[in-house]
Amino acid sequence: DAGFAFRPPSVTDWAILRAVTQSNAVINFMFIIKKIIEAFVFPPGTVVTALVVIALYLRKRSRSGAVMCAALAALCWGGSTRIVARAVLRPLETAYTVPAKVEGDVIVLLCGGAGDVPIDISAAALYPTTMQRTYAVAKLQKKTGLPVIISGGAPYSDTPESVAAARYLAELGVPKDKITTEENSRDTFENAAFTLKLCREKGYKQIILVTSAYHMRRSVYLFKKAGFESVSTYPYGHLAPAARRRHLRDFLPGDISDLSRALNEYAGLAYYHLYYLGRG
Repeated sequence: DAGFAFRPPSVTDWAILRAVTQSNAVINFMFIIKKIIEAFVFPPGTVVTALVVIALYLRKRSRSGAVMCAALAALCWGGSTRIVARAVLRPLETAYTVPAKVEGDVIVLLCGGAGDVPIDISAAALYPTTMQRTYAVAKLQKKTGLPVIISGGAPYSDTPESVAAARYLAELGVPKDKITTEENSRDTFENAAFTLKLCREKGYKQIILVTSAYHMRRSVYLFKKAGFESVSTYPYGHLAPAARRRHLRDFLPGDISDLSRALNEYAGLAYYHLYYLGRG
């Protein structure tokens, strides 16, 4: 462009650039510091901080007490980090994968909770896990055209979870005549037992089981023990993907819900293995 003349950067330009760069570095550093402080000021990080303070207080008064508090602080810290939670979740989530070709004659959706919200607000009534599973079923049903059985009673709410999920599924475009609800089950054991009864009544032989990836291992075990001979899996909503970039937040104390989910699954697997072992 004849009207454009290149001017090399002046000393002032370099000074401005340096100031901006330094300012951004300070802002980034302060952001990181803020996140670290937040992690140890709010629960569960508060517990870690308190235990460390107690350990420091006891270090000259009771060495064993100080060591115990330090060990508990490390346990609380590690147990509330994402990196530990995902390491514990991963064996559960990788036990089953979505097959290249999904085959079956009915889709079975296991609910994961719903609250006491008016049923006409169906999506708001569903817990996030149930909403994710329902969305997965909607996509799968549109792809296959198969009927759907939704299993879930009302263990913690006035309205059966399956009823709220059915309304949401219909809002997502699944025909109502394709949806059947099982409204009495309170846990995965009863999901399997009551769904088996429905499947036998309707002549379904091969189910496509849809639930959260971390919940699939226990679900398949119980459905097979209940009497299902053929169970195709469709896990959804992975919490611990194998390939993921790690961030500072993954190593700081935080939400323990993912670890709680994983421990609940392992405890459930152990309990039902012992249950069926005892029955011979």
